[in-house]
Amino acid sequence: MRQPVRICTLALAAMLAVPATLVADTAYAPPAFAAGENGWEDYVEALTLDRASASGLSPTLDSAEAAVVLFLASRIRGDNDWKSAMVSDPDRKAKKALKAWKGWTLHSARLEARKLKDTRGYIRVWMDFTVDGDRETGSDDFTMLRDGDTWRIASPPS
Repeated sequence: MRQPVRICTLALAAMLAVPATLVADTAYAPPAFAAGENGWEDYVEALTLDRASASGLSPTLDSAEAAVVLFLASRIRGDNDWKSAMVSDPDRKAKKALKAWKGWTLHSARLEARKLKDTRGYIRVWMDFTVDGDRETGSDDFTMLRDGDTWRIASPPS
């Protein structure tokens, strides 16, 4: 009598695990972009990250966009995965910005534009967040650094 219950329990556990695996294995591809003004390239139809789209989103750091998306998705979820998108030794400006982020609740975000050259650059992001009880929206830039094939955030906006 116990055998059918055990099999059903295992089957149910297996079925519930499948969607989580599919979400975690979903590949991230940076959005297309078009020439903008003053050396910026504007993203075309970039994904708006929110609670639903950030769930399970953990791209590898093979593009500047992926590093920023990892950071933003992690902050929306409220976990600490964002730390892996940062440079290993943040400077004083970055530490100050990260301290400011402790008081922020990020609701949604969207990549807007990029300005990248060789190993450095910027990713402009629109964000919807709450700070000190006030809901705000606005755009600001992440400062990016590339080390070989990996991009990292040198400094988030503050």
